[in-house]
Amino acid sequence: MTANPFYARLGVRTFINARGTITTMGGSVMPPQVVQAMAEASRNYVALEELLDKAGARIAQLTGAPAAHICSGAAGGMMLAGAACLTGPDEEAIQRLPQVGDRPREFVISLVDSHYYVHQGFELCGGKLVKVGTDRQVKVEDYAGALGPRTAAVVFFLGSQPYEQLVELVPVAKKAGVPVIVDAAAQLPPRSYLRDLPALGVDLAVFSGGKGLFGPQSTGLILGRPELVRACALNSSPHSAIGRGMKVGKEEIAGLLTAVELFMSQDEEAVIRNWEARCRTIGQVAEQVPGLRAEYLPPFANKFPPASPLVVLHFSPAAPRTGSQVLAALAEGEPAIEASGSDQAIYFGPQTLQEGEAEIIADRLRRFLTA
Repeated sequence: MTANPFYARLGVRTFINARGTITTMGGSVMPPQVVQAMAEASRNYVALEELLDKAGARIAQLTGAPAAHICSGAAGGMMLAGAACLTGPDEEAIQRLPQVGDRPREFVISLVDSHYYVHQGFELCGGKLVKVGTDRQVKVEDYAGALGPRTAAVVFFLGSQPYEQLVELVPVAKKAGVPVIVDAAAQLPPRSYLRDLPALGVDLAVFSGGKGLFGPQSTGLILGRPELVRACALNSSPHSAIGRGMKVGKEEIAGLLTAVELFMSQDEEAVIRNWEARCRTIGQVAEQVPGLRAEYLPPFANKFPPASPLVVLHFSPAAPRTGSQVLAALAEGEPAIEASGSDQAIYFGPQTLQEGEAEIIADRLRRFLTA
């Protein structure tokens, strides 16, 4: 792993990321084609609104979604989705936010997802939250019972809530004439969600650009019903609207479009097989260490991200070290390695590993546990 001179100059530590596309850990590492597109885009002036419109049209063509808009991350996209449901494309209503007037302003939102900044985003743009369910579960009946003439939209957290429940919820919301907003930030791959959520009847589906798409971390993607996607754009930069501060630059637009092009063209099954191979490379260490057992969790067995397999190393009392001791040694070594776990188990995710890093992790584990 070659030292990064920029981070070294600042004294910022870099590490091998075996945890996942976590915002606080930098999201993902962009492919060279994405970085190149961003550099090329930086060399000219363009009309930002035109670029956003044409990039969105290209993404809609690629994904099969009715319409698309590039936003400033999934959290920013969720706030724009809320604003769009409050105003539609009405420019006077857009200018008045967060004052809503007589328009419906209630967002029926579940408590099962812990990302409360998403809740705050709906309130910031003028919405009022109607919270349903508990932090453990929510039922479609809970949503249905909260719908009324003041409802602006219902909010669904894909991953924290199962896809099967969304299938049940959409007709209920449609019958009430209420839009459905889905937070699907970390739910790629599978890429089929880019097509299937709008096809299911989801009005606005929001994805992170810097997680499974491997685009710029400060980008997101809104897909869905053209009128509401247009309202998201009108509520966002470069317009004088409540989302003006959630700016996406020309470089990031170029980067995310390129990331989507790569994502749609890749062999998804081959990518997942490669991730499984990385898990096996790490898990094979258990064969050489008493008291250590490898468990392989297959793709589509986890909520975040759904397509990524995992390898779990389980530590029995007979193991030479505890899981916590191993985690500390990995984090303190060179290069540093970040994973998650406890005394009893360590979890390694392959999605954010670069080529050769699974081998580095396996070697470090082997040396520390057999010393």
